[in-house]
Amino acid sequence: MTQQLRRRGRGGAYSNKARELAREMTAAGCSREKVGRLIQLIGRTFGIDIKGMSRRTVSRVIIEGWVASKVQLAHEIKNSEGVTISQDSTSHRKQNYEAHHIIPKVPDYDELKQLQDSGDKAKLIYKPRARFVSLDATLDHSSQGSIDSWKVINNKLSELFNRSPFARRLNQKFTIRDFLLALKGMCGDHANNEKATAHEIQNLKKEASIEHLGEKKINEKSPAEIVFYLAAWNAKKLEEVGGIDAWNCLSPREQAVKDSSIAQRLITELGQAEYDSLGVDERREIDLFIWSGCCMHKDLNSFKGGNSEMMGEWERLGVDRPVLLANKGNAAILQRVLDPGANFGKLTEDQQRAFLESTRGGVKAMDLMGALLNNKDDKKGQGDIHVNYFKKHLGKDHPRFPPTNNTRFSSHGLAAAEVIKYLSLYRKFINEDIPYSKTHPTRTNLEVNIARALSDDATITELCAMVVYMNTISQPYLRVVRGEDVNALDLGPLHAEVKSHINKILDEPSMLFDASETLCLDGKDWEDPDAMKAVRELSPRLPHFQNITLAFIRGSLATWERFSSEFAPGGLIDEATPAEKLLAWRPATNDINEGILGYYRVTMRGKPSLTLHQFNAMAMYERNDTLSFMNALFEEEDYQFIRKVAREIDSSGLEAKRREAQVQFRRQLVEINLKKEEARKQKAREQQERMKSIPLIRDISELDGPPRRELDEKGSGKWTGYNLDLQLDAL
Repeated sequence: MTQQLRRRGRGGAYSNKARELAREMTAAGCSREKVGRLIQLIGRTFGIDIKGMSRRTVSRVIIEGWVASKVQLAHEIKNSEGVTISQDSTSHRKQNYEAHHIIPKVPDYDELKQLQDSGDKAKLIYKPRARFVSLDATLDHSSQGSIDSWKVINNKLSELFNRSPFARRLNQKFTIRDFLLALKGMCGDHANNEKATAHEIQNLKKEASIEHLGEKKINEKSPAEIVFYLAAWNAKKLEEVGGIDAWNCLSPREQAVKDSSIAQRLITELGQAEYDSLGVDERREIDLFIWSGCCMHKDLNSFKGGNSEMMGEWERLGVDRPVLLANKGNAAILQRVLDPGANFGKLTEDQQRAFLESTRGGVKAMDLMGALLNNKDDKKGQGDIHVNYFKKHLGKDHPRFPPTNNTRFSSHGLAAAEVIKYLSLYRKFINEDIPYSKTHPTRTNLEVNIARALSDDATITELCAMVVYMNTISQPYLRVVRGEDVNALDLGPLHAEVKSHINKILDEPSMLFDASETLCLDGKDWEDPDAMKAVRELSPRLPHFQNITLAFIRGSLATWERFSSEFAPGGLIDEATPAEKLLAWRPATNDINEGILGYYRVTMRGKPSLTLHQFNAMAMYERNDTLSFMNALFEEEDYQFIRKVAREIDSSGLEAKRREAQVQFRRQLVEINLKKEEARKQKAREQQERMKSIPLIRDISELDGPPRRELDEKGSGKWTGYNLDLQLDAL
């Protein structure tokens, strides 16, 4: 046991098993400071005296796992028939962070180890698995910045993998071209910059494919053919620079650049000719690159589209809209207007502005409920008071209110279901328990707004419509897309079914409002039958319930059409074969990126001194099953290599360099904008001086005849639009 934890005698390095234990302990949440102490306690449990690891050693051991994860990722990309990528970004403390994932086809490494021992690797099955690549602090949020990040990621993977003993032992080499040739698509949210990134990466893939074909063609040619080609291109090179004398005048560096450029053009021309000669199926195989959007974002946007249509339906019906929910400042201005018994005349200018700035409706009410009952700032709101109150009255543990002010997927619909199920209890909690539990019974503007919304039939009508949509369309859809190992490219029929189901409801609304039927998208039971039962009980006293619900569903349909366009009949996904869809496999949601971004923010709250590369090292090792990879394929020389590289990284000052790059970029940005601002001011000063020099018309009668010479800047001899514009500018 002792030898497994320490080796090389007195004061020797920790063994691979001890390092593995340290990484597993940090992955389980143990701080680096306490790992050494815990290892000592574990040793004493078994009667072994072990010298504990220092915090510095633990940090370096974590980096060793990071190095192993990068070797693993390059190996998996190199040996995968097809990979896809995904990314997303968020901000944290005014810094933009971008998460990257790659989805290669990989084996189960525990199974691989067993099959290696038995000598039967033919039974090994390769499955698509999401691999965390990195979370980077980007200099900007542009599409070009994202593309540069992918280039840097793959260049670093290439440099590390190609000098590893693992690569030498397997006789493998990894390049960014290997990545691009294996790349079959990209997924993410529906932001324009994400689509632009995918388009540019697709272009890079095409260029890499052409170069690959060109190099293969050169290798297939005989020496005589190669000499012929080089002679022809050499003549073209000399012609472009102006002849042999001009060529000799160039420096050796300039000549080398020209030679490199002409060689690249030769390869590209041969590759393009080879590509053009291929059949349609062969070109399709080379070009295969499919983009798809996150299904959770599709559902989120469909909900937003439904809400917009629902809010507009009140005016079309010509009835009173939901009650106004004004903020504290506007509420004071609108106090007389909001009082139902008030008799007021024409609105003042301030009241008109307050009306325009204030919002209303079910979604706004759920925003306010989330702020009161589950505020993202845990020092605000009712929090545990709400949970305890409902536990007492319902006789069971009650979950927290859905986090509507964190903009979580489906949170507003879930909040509506929660309120509709326990409407009378929420009214009592808001109107009685909260104000009368205070020393001086009062209600804040937030509490007043919520109480007003919960007693307003129009607002309740919107909440009921939200509940119906969630149970009929949204939640059945999410049950499918969040299933295990779902390929987003196989979901074309699902999206067609969503639109067909909505059209069926709009054509025969009575089906939806018939209490005897369950009209779920997937034909199963309601996700929340208690909420649907509460809607059935409330609907008779809500005269506009059916119209408002149908408006919500109608609005969602237009959004589904727009956000599922990649699945359109005749499109790339629709016409892809099952084999192509497997090559371009990707998850149906962007949860992997959303998850790691949220995990980073939560981690940094508890460990504010954690560096970004230490976070990446722990997350990559833990999430990519690197331990199983190392146990199955690593040998002693690989462990020595990752220790050596970890020492290099640890002494390189990665975090200091990253922060310095951020400061330099920000300084450059400030200087560029300062120059632009100065140029704008200078232009304004010049324009002002010019306007001062223009003589003004003093009498309207001057327009009857031709302009005076000093007023006719272009010498046209008549009043033109240009001359009149100058007069207006000068005035």
